[in-house]
Amino acid sequence: MEMKEMFKEFDFNEKPKKVISVINGLNLPDDYLAFISKHNGGEGPLGENNYGRFYKIEELEAINEEYDVQNSWPGYVVIGGIDDVLWAYNPEKKVYCQIDSCNTDEDTYYTISNNFEEFLIKMDGELSD
Repeated sequence: MEMKEMFKEFDFNEKPKKVISVINGLNLPDDYLAFISKHNGGEGPLGENNYGRFYKIEELEAINEEYDVQNSWPGYVVIGGIDDVLWAYNPEKKVYCQIDSCNTDEDTYYTISNNFEEFLIKMDGELSD
């Protein structure tokens, strides 16, 4: 599935005034920054089976502090999610993943992908019947 198709019913935010590339001392990846610089996140259906939100770039630092990400999931930056599922990125490992917000054990992280597009496609695929 192409990205355009993945986001066909997604409700995007307005473009950000400024793109921040470092959150809590961690560098955000280029593929995510390319997405956020055009859309600044949003909320809605993703692909055929998923639903969620990507936070606005200017809200990421506050959201990561609110979730206490640096202590609960060190090395990760939360970029979105839905309900108890967080979508995160680890710049050192260069991976995107899903995290159960009630669990801090790295062995339980799932949908691990090396790029943004693959991450979205894998998430959608994991939710299909």
